[in-house]
Amino acid sequence: MKKHEVVHYYKAGGFNHLVNVSVDDNLFAAVTFTSGEIETILKKYPLAQNNLFALVDGVEIKLKA
Repeated sequence: MKKHEVVHYYKAGGFNHLVNVSVDDNLFAAVTFTSGEIETILKKYPLAQNNLFALVDGVEIKLKA
């Protein structure tokens, strides 16, 4: 199985700001989060509210947060 490169970030002020999200090798887990995980992310990165993205192998995906 191919390992995918995933980067999480939010956009603000014309820049992409990296979000430190630890995920396992499961691609599905890298682009979906539980409500508890979202809550934790938004406490640390409040500007990611409705502004969270994942770059998966060069393809940008907007995540619900």
